[in-house]
Amino acid sequence: MNLIKEGIFKKFLFVALAFLFMQGTVSMNFSSQGSDVAREAEKIDWNQRINKLLETVEGDIVLTAVGDMIFNQEISGFKEPYYQNLYRIMQDAHIAYGNLEMPLNEKPELQRGTYNFRQGRDFAWEIVKIGINLVSLANNHQFDYGEEGLKDCLRILKQSGIRYAGAGLNSAQAKSPARIQIYKTKFSLLSFYSPGSLRSRHSEGPTISVISAPSVLIENENGNAEAIHASVESDVKAMEDAIIVEKRHSDILMVHFHFHWVPHSRAYGIPNKVPPNEALLIHKAIDAGADVILGNGPHVLRGIEIYKGKPIFYSSGNFIYQWKTPDKVPAIVWSRDQETLSGYEDTDRSQRGLDPRQETETILARLTIRDKKINKIEIFPVILNVKEPAMGSPRLAGEKRGKEIIKYIQELSEPYKTEIIYKDWYGEVKLDQ
Repeated sequence: MNLIKEGIFKKFLFVALAFLFMQGTVSMNFSSQGSDVAREAEKIDWNQRINKLLETVEGDIVLTAVGDMIFNQEISGFKEPYYQNLYRIMQDAHIAYGNLEMPLNEKPELQRGTYNFRQGRDFAWEIVKIGINLVSLANNHQFDYGEEGLKDCLRILKQSGIRYAGAGLNSAQAKSPARIQIYKTKFSLLSFYSPGSLRSRHSEGPTISVISAPSVLIENENGNAEAIHASVESDVKAMEDAIIVEKRHSDILMVHFHFHWVPHSRAYGIPNKVPPNEALLIHKAIDAGADVILGNGPHVLRGIEIYKGKPIFYSSGNFIYQWKTPDKVPAIVWSRDQETLSGYEDTDRSQRGLDPRQETETILARLTIRDKKINKIEIFPVILNVKEPAMGSPRLAGEKRGKEIIKYIQELSEPYKTEIIYKDWYGEVKLDQ
């Protein structure tokens, strides 16, 4: 009997040790992933790569576009080449766009939510330092500090020379474009926020541009009721009118959409697919005269479509995602957030509190404009750090991870029959499709 017990104990001990070893290996692999990626990226001569990239034909105009930007610290001081050369791509562009999903103001006492997505007046110079000179503001965080906070943000952006669209001191201004002329080519940006709800709007006081999209019940093929989001017709008509009017003054008209039609909770999976009716709304924008669609909101990448010769970036994901503020918000708060909570299927507990991989992979799009038309679109793979001290900060991806990101965006774009060619370390989108 004792021998039997001894045998069972040995087997139990062996299994327990094996389990602990596997857990340690998984944890070590995940925790060292960032350093491994960094070591791989350090082997690349980024200066040489970017020097070659920035060689352009005389007269060409370069526009870069990135996704959501949420800062809680400066990044321009990171010295590594995979940081500095990422900034160089934007700094070299005539126009460098990003979605500023955070307020700039001097009103910390007006904070409404838990997360402190705010920087003061001087932080605008940090945004300029990395190359950004055009931002969209129609998103769900511009009212985190109320109307006074938004009013302050508009003032700060103007003082720093950063053009913006999607917000204003009244409804008419919020629907107005940002305009930039490069040589003889005129560029414009319109920006719209589309919540998955019915939003009341007011014409007086600081506000943002909104396209409401409440959830409505329809009868599906089986005769059952199904809830689905649909844009309010009057809002769509107002959007089309704004595009038609602005196209008369613009050679390249960019239209930004910030969609909140799907939940961010990972309980519902990664929202990398375009929900029904979103493409319908975006196609209407192009039919009205838009030349480029810049989409974001789900915090992950979505596919690229070439519709009537015009590029649609359904979502460029997160470019700067410093949404965790350990010095101001205790880590236990954001480790319990539904975006990072472990326990879902196929999620390892060692990753609790870390952003899913899909949220830490993004692209920088580089559009070359020639003779007032989009001549070339290049996409560069970018990764975000998942841990301190540079958590949420973007850098150029190394060979292995970069190739995986381009392959991923190729797969997401397949439903639209978009061809993206892998060129050594980045992708190029074919326009003649």
